[in-house]
Amino acid sequence: MASSFLSAGTTTGDSGGELSSGDESGDVESLPSPESGASRSLAELFEKAAAHLQSLVHVASREQLLYLYARYKQAKVGKCNTPKPGFFDFEGKQKWEAWKALGDASPSQAMQEYIAAVKKLDPGWNAQGKTHRKLIKSYVLFMVTKP
Repeated sequence: MASSFLSAGTTTGDSGGELSSGDESGDVESLPSPESGASRSLAELFEKAAAHLQSLVHVASREQLLYLYARYKQAKVGKCNTPKPGFFDFEGKQKWEAWKALGDASPSQAMQEYIAAVKKLDPGWNAQGKTHRKLIKSYVLFMVTKP
């Protein structure tokens, strides 16, 4: 069962939960491109998204977490380079299959898709370490405690 988190072309195949990636929505295209000299800022944004994800793990589905895991590994390590886990390692096998399905996707593409996925989980996240909700909460507290 594919969630709305994944793009319309992303499916869970019948071969053990392997994820295959289709075309992404326009969210990915709006991110900085490494070819435009923004590869350092893309990497910084990716690291901020990875740190922010820690606070979103409880709201993400298992399928979303697998999607993010695969892109994180592709961005950090590159093409899947480890042997497939054993038959009884169900979680390890799912993670491996999700990563392996990305094939030769570039690290920058994986970073862009990862950032877009984190933004879908928390649309108010602005990569500055605060979400709009946190800003509004801070403002409300300021107004309430103001003499």
